Amino acid sequence: MVYLDFYNKLKSMDAKDYVENFLVYNTSQVIAGIKSASTVTFKKNGDKLYEKWVCYGRKFIRDIELDFVELRENENAIIVMIYNKKLLEKNIIKEIYKDFFKKLGYAQNKDIDEYIETLKFRYDLYHCPHELGLFLGIPYKDVIDFMECTEKKCLFCGYWKVYNDGSQAKKTFNQYDEIKEHTINHILKGNSSRDLAFSIKNFFYSY
Repeated sequence: MVYLDFYNKLKSMDAKDYVENFLVYNTSQVIAGIKSASTVTFKKNGDKLYEKWVCYGRKFIRDIELDFVELRENENAIIVMIYNKKLLEKNIIKEIYKDFFKKLGYAQNKDIDEYIETLKFRYDLYHCPHELGLFLGIPYKDVIDFMECTEKKCLFCGYWKVYNDGSQAKKTFNQYDEIKEHTINHILKGNSSRDLAFSIKNFFYSY
């Protein structure tokens, strides 16, 4: 019922408020500093999210101090990765990932912008390369097991397929859920999108 109320609330908004609140909801974990990046799809038909993204969304993301890269666009939609640059750099540029990324054609100069450009190239080429999981905060071992089609049993599915450390994954999923619930409740109360974004950051950032 809460989700129905949320989507009905979005539909009652003008184009600018719609896309800003849509973005706050879909990137709330990134805003909170719990997740380094999220991908969002903007369709060109239906409610014309693509037009809203172009007109208002790009500026809004910059206004709330996040970055974005448009990974792939076709006649139906555009897929955008929205990210916290400092957190992404911290999570991606690690010595333990060096060989993994090198095998996939990533530069070894520790420049996060080059990593993002390579991801964009590979996303267009492969339509969702497996290493995207690392950019989105999925644990390395789970990304590897998924890539290698491991015979290891999947413990459970949530925000990703969990093969290792189920207790930590459940803790992370609970954090994600709590942030989304907080976001929905405040949108339903009528909080402005910008105020909500900064309140999420202030409330959860050191979570």
